[in-house]
Amino acid sequence: PGVGSMVALSFRAGVDEPGRFGRSRSVPAHFGLTPTRYQSGEIDQEKGISKCGDPSIRWVLVEAAGIILRLSKKSSP
Repeated sequence: PGVGSMVALSFRAGVDEPGRFGRSRSVPAHFGLTPTRYQSGEIDQEKGISKCGDPSIRWVLVEAAGIILRLSKKSSP
């Protein structure tokens, strides 16, 4: 539950050509799922995700993650 055909097809369409990513860790940045940070002088704030990339694929992935977290019966850090 949570990761069904819609999520899988959206992810596949978003990645399109897997060979263009050097590492699997660069895929979340392509979808805008990396932390945003504002730093100026003594100020250092984390502001959530960067939101650059395809918003529809990012929405599908975030919704699937939320469903998986809500369905979990065990607590996790």
